[in-house]
Amino acid sequence: MIGDRELILRAAELARTAPRSWKEFLGALSNFTDHQKNNCIQSPLDQLPVAQGRAQLAAHLHDLLANCISSADKIEGKK
Repeated sequence: MIGDRELILRAAELARTAPRSWKEFLGALSNFTDHQKNNCIQSPLDQLPVAQGRAQLAAHLHDLLANCISSADKIEGKK
C-alpha cells in the first residue's frame, strides 16, 4: 500500500470532487477488469502468463480505486 499512496490520495480527491463521474468511471473500469479476466480464462497456454498479469493488475487497480476514499481517510487519519 505504500507504493499506492499517491494514487489513492489523488483518486479520492477526484472521487470526492465529482462523485457521479467517478461512479461512471468505476463502472467502465469494472467492465475493463472483467474483460481482462475473460481474456485470461480464454487465452492460449503460450499467452497465459501475460494475460494473467494483465488480469491481476486490472483487478488490483479496480480494488484500489473502488476503495480509494476509505483508504485515503485512513492515510489522512480520518475516522
